[in-house]
Amino acid sequence: MTDRDAAPRLTASDRVYGAVAAVAIVLALWFLVRGGPADTSAPRITIVDPRPGARLTQPVTVTFDAKTLLRADGTDTTTSRHVHVDVAGAMLMPGPADVRPVRGTLYRWTLPSLPTGTVWLRAYWSDARHRPIPGPTADSVRVTVR
Repeated sequence: MTDRDAAPRLTASDRVYGAVAAVAIVLALWFLVRGGPADTSAPRITIVDPRPGARLTQPVTVTFDAKTLLRADGTDTTTSRHVHVDVAGAMLMPGPADVRPVRGTLYRWTLPSLPTGTVWLRAYWSDARHRPIPGPTADSVRVTVR
């Protein structure tokens, strides 16, 4: 048998790199199946006004407690999450100066023209890509818009 036919010998560095690769593959599979961490630190938004069952005329103003300080565009001052409102399936996002402070972490937002009829109005947190942040962070009320 010649040296060319002999199986190559593994060095210590080959074994270390192999172990690192194996751990990386296991972690990749874990995150693929389980997913990464969700933003569970988002506080629950509470709609203060309108109350459930309210009959509203346009323009509709929503008063909510964000339980955190917000910028005028509805963005949390400590993260990239921001407030959205869903009305009858339409996702609304505040403009640069739409969210007005009332006091503390209480804010008021006058919404653009809404569809008339009985609708669910839902306030929730979205991430930087405008995807709803999962978890018990939203609040909904059923109202009638005239």
